[in-house]
Amino acid sequence: MTAQRLAFFGDSLFAGYGLAPAEALPAQVESLLRAEGRKAACLNFGVSGETAADGLRRLPRILAAAPAACLLEFGANDSYQGCGPAEVEAHLEALIAALRGAGLPVLLLGVRSLSFESDYPAAAFEALYPALAARHGLPLFPDILAPFVDDPDLVLPDGIHPNAAGVAAMARALLPQVRGLLETAARGPLPR
Repeated sequence: MTAQRLAFFGDSLFAGYGLAPAEALPAQVESLLRAEGRKAACLNFGVSGETAADGLRRLPRILAAAPAACLLEFGANDSYQGCGPAEVEAHLEALIAALRGAGLPVLLLGVRSLSFESDYPAAAFEALYPALAARHGLPLFPDILAPFVDDPDLVLPDGIHPNAAGVAAMARALLPQVRGLLETAARGPLPR
């Protein structure tokens, strides 16, 4: 049986900002899956600093890799840069539609707003993830920062990015939904 290919498509939280490649989230999730006897290849398509709009420009590369499923994680940089929730939602909508159009199961990862502007509509931004998940029938991990960001022992000195232990906490938290994604992918491509 060949390994199922999972695309981890997102920003620095997937890329492994400040960490060795083996400490990045895709590598740690792959290690957990293999420890369970599951054959999986977790492909790291994370690029630090990217927004959902940047992800749209990179989408052909992800589809060309022919993954069996995709974990989609954008938004932290969008809110940090002040992109409005409607714009972020439109870009994520386009990404989801393209991935689903290619028959891929998608796990959507939400994120809390990282805007430092007092007038940024953080509640509307954070609400767009459950709205997208409901609209497209996607599984949702509500906040990818939750497993680590409030524990100073799990973050890098910038206070935002996870250290290797923080990534391990993320990997453990995501694992049940990643297992579900693999099981969905094993049933074959989704109807287009």
